[in-house]
Order: sequence, then structure tokens, then C-alpha cells
Amino acid sequence: MKKTVLPVMLAVALLGGCTPGGAGSDKASSDSGSGGAVEISFWRPQAKEDEDQFYAKRIEEFNKANEGKIKLKMEVITRGNSFAYEDKINAAVASHTLPDIIAIDGPNVANYAASGIVAPLDEYFAKEDMADFVPSIIQQGTYNGKFYAAGLSESSVVLFYNKKIMKQYGIEPPTQMENAWTWDQWYEVMKKTAQNGVFGTNMINDKGEWMTYAFEQFWLSGGTDIVDKEGKKAQGFVNSPQGVEAAQFLQKLAKDKLFNIDPKPTEFEEGKAATKLGGPWNIPGFKDYPDLEWGITYFPKKSGGVQTAPSGSWTIGLSADSKHPKEAAEALKWLTNKDSSAGLAKVISMPASRKSAYESMPEYNDLPLRVIKEQVTTVSRARPVTPGYPVLTQKFAEGLTDIMMGADVKKTLDNIASVYDEEYKRNFTK
Repeated sequence: MKKTVLPVMLAVALLGGCTPGGAGSDKASSDSGSGGAVEISFWRPQAKEDEDQFYAKRIEEFNKANEGKIKLKMEVITRGNSFAYEDKINAAVASHTLPDIIAIDGPNVANYAASGIVAPLDEYFAKEDMADFVPSIIQQGTYNGKFYAAGLSESSVVLFYNKKIMKQYGIEPPTQMENAWTWDQWYEVMKKTAQNGVFGTNMINDKGEWMTYAFEQFWLSGGTDIVDKEGKKAQGFVNSPQGVEAAQFLQKLAKDKLFNIDPKPTEFEEGKAATKLGGPWNIPGFKDYPDLEWGITYFPKKSGGVQTAPSGSWTIGLSADSKHPKEAAEALKWLTNKDSSAGLAKVISMPASRKSAYESMPEYNDLPLRVIKEQVTTVSRARPVTPGYPVLTQKFAEGLTDIMMGADVKKTLDNIASVYDEEYKRNFTK
């Protein structure tokens, strides 16, 4: 398949997400390493030191286990700006100098697949391997019926709560998923606790990718989505009656001043918000606030609606340019196997991408982390799988921010739908 850099690929740097990394040489690919071993190259964006060290260790172990056969080399792509990694990928596509294995942020998988940048992995993963991935990993990595990218780890968004504030108002957050707060119940909790300089919730992480990552779930819980299942059409989905209802609910929270549209990052930690929509990445920072007593409950759902939760993180795919796809696939499988999944999850304080990994993570069997495990293994949903995702998320984030600031709900959603559908037709239909 001929590879082309779709125009929308230039927009992928708009996306947020986890930031993985690595260390290694600048050499993109080589037919063989020392001792006749096939050399496989791997690109990742730079991450925090402990994550980089984890990957370096796993690669060292892989190379030892495959000595004389396969040698995996990892290159760090320093993220001096948010475009650096994507720029390097685009340049390599144009010059046919891609590495054998590429790190891909989850929402971009369909874009890479549609562009012919990555090759399907189906022939390399056994059925039991596929069954071991949590469902959202399969959803995120599958495009047009083929599996293109395996998840390195997972993510989730839960509702954190301040135990002291809950106790003050006699509120008992749910401890079982079937009792998860509905939107209306959560609204009443926020109304009750939004007093004396305290907001009912903290739910704006940023006004970019977070807006789609977190708030698409309100559409899903209502039984719709912001695009159709194929990711080709937003008209009748993002602006459907259920979509309008979801946006109106979020606008009501803003109108009633139950959250801060421009919050201080540590609002919840400082006791200035009774609840918080956030993720596992927030937990390590809680230790810096010894007065904070926190708990976790489930992502709120529409009354009578579907229980859902956000998901999605970085994945790795097999370059369609690879001269050694079989050996590259062996390395890719190693980097996403049970041991890698459990090890990375512990290092970066994120949920594992494999069900079996939780066998060595007993901390997820009890509250508060049990909530995260339950969401990830049962109800989490990936963001829309579409090559047009970069355009979709940009327009949705902008529109939803406008809605929260008072814009007309239906007109704004109609505009998102029309702009996205036009862009999709222009760039992704022949």
C-alpha cells in the first residue's frame, strides 16, 4: 500500500495524552546488529526518567533473551515542543526512513493506519493474547476490522472526592458500580457542597484534548457518540437529542458556578473542590497534601443510561516500512506482554493494559484503586477510531468550551458536525 501523509496528520500535535520516551541512537534502521542479529529500531517520545529507565531495562532483557537473533534499539525523540515527535514521524514517512516500531498516541492509531504508516498485527498475536488485553485496548487499536496497535498501558478518569467534605454533609459516595451516581445525583452533591469558597467539582484539566477525552462519555452514557461507529459522520450524533442533553447538562454546571472554568491545578488537593474528575496520574501528587483525605468513586452516568469511563493511552505499532516485520513483531509483543504491562503500570501509576497483569497488582483489588480496575476491565471506552480524529477533537474541544461559557448549545453542536463532516469528505473519501 502506498503511504501518503494525510493533511490531517499535521494536526496530531494538537492531541494531549501521556508522554512516553526512551533512549538510544539516531540510527533509524539496520539490517543486522552485532553477531548477525537482526537490528530492530523503535522510536518513542521522551518521558520521565523512571519510565525511560523501565523501557531501557525491558529492552536489555529482550536483547539478552534474543541474543544473536534480534537486537532492539530505542531512540528518544526529545519533545522540545509539542510537534517534535509528530514532525519527525512525518519527515520519516516522506523519506521512507521510518523505524521498525513506532509509538503512537491511542487516538491517532486510525490516522496512522489509514495513512499506511503502520501494518496490521493480527497474524502476530494469538487469540489468547488478544483476549488478555482489556476491551478498550482492542477498540483503540482496531481500524477497519484489523488490529494495528497494542496498548502499552491504559488510563481512566474517575471521580475523586474529599472525604472530609463528604462527611461534613453526610454524603456517602458509591462503592459499587451498579450504584454509581447519576448526573442528577452528582449535581445535587455539587450543589450541596459548593459553599464557603469551595466548588462542587474540579473537572477542567485543560481546554484541549481533555475536553474530548473526558466529556465524550456524557454522549456515550446517553446512548450515542460524537460520531458514528465508522467515524465518518458527526451529523446526527454530536448534535443528536442525546448530545444536546449532555451538552446542556455540562452547561448547567457552568451556569450554576459548580466548577471553575479556569481552575487552579491544585484546587482539589487544597480542599477548594469537593470532587474532581481526574485520573490515576493525579494520585502520586496527593502525597504532597497531607491534609487531603481522598477517595474514588465511579464516573457519573446518565439516569437509566450506560455506565462508561474514558480510556486511552500510548500504543506501539509496526511500521509498514519495516524490512523485518516478523522480528519487529516479536519485540513489539515483548514490550506489551504481561510483565511489561504490569511493570510499566507500577512505574507510571497507571492501570495495566492486560487483564493478567492485575494478578501481580493486589493494590487494585480493594478501594480506592478497585474502582479504576473495574472501569478499565469492564466499561471503559476509547475515543472515536477515525483517521479524522485530530480535526474532530479540535472542533469538539473548542465547541464544548464555548458551550460551557454560554454559547447556544444546538448551534454550536451543529457547527461541529458540519465542519467535521466537510473535512472528512475532503480528506478521507475518494
